[in-house]
Amino acid sequence: MKKNFLEELNSSQKQAVLYIKGPSIILAGAGSGKTRVLIAKVLNLIENHFVDPKKILMITFTNKAVEEMKKRIGFKYSLGFVGTFHSFCAKILRLDGNKINLKKNFLIYDENDQLSLIKLILKNINLNKKIYSCLFFK
Repeated sequence: MKKNFLEELNSSQKQAVLYIKGPSIILAGAGSGKTRVLIAKVLNLIENHFVDPKKILMITFTNKAVEEMKKRIGFKYSLGFVGTFHSFCAKILRLDGNKINLKKNFLIYDENDQLSLIKLILKNINLNKKIYSCLFFK
């Protein structure tokens, strides 16, 4: 890794990047440089410690951070997985969900999908409109 890149990091960020004895969890607030730290750490592991890129798992919570990580690393190295926590879990369930009787083509409903499904069910069973409106009042 280029020395000048490390110079752009604060002491806590450098500590996270240079720690190589096991998994790392980076917890910090919005705009604090988490994505930059993760990218620097991965590059450090690959380029300075000869870690196989295919054995590296990068997980974050936002698609924006995933795209940034893929943009900065994905074209140079093919990692084992880069994605959100949710996409990683969905991938595991699609690969091994059969062990808990889950079909590979399962659906994940977001909040709007869930609400629409509940409304449809209530409509189909002709539930009293008064109860229906109480259920969806926020």
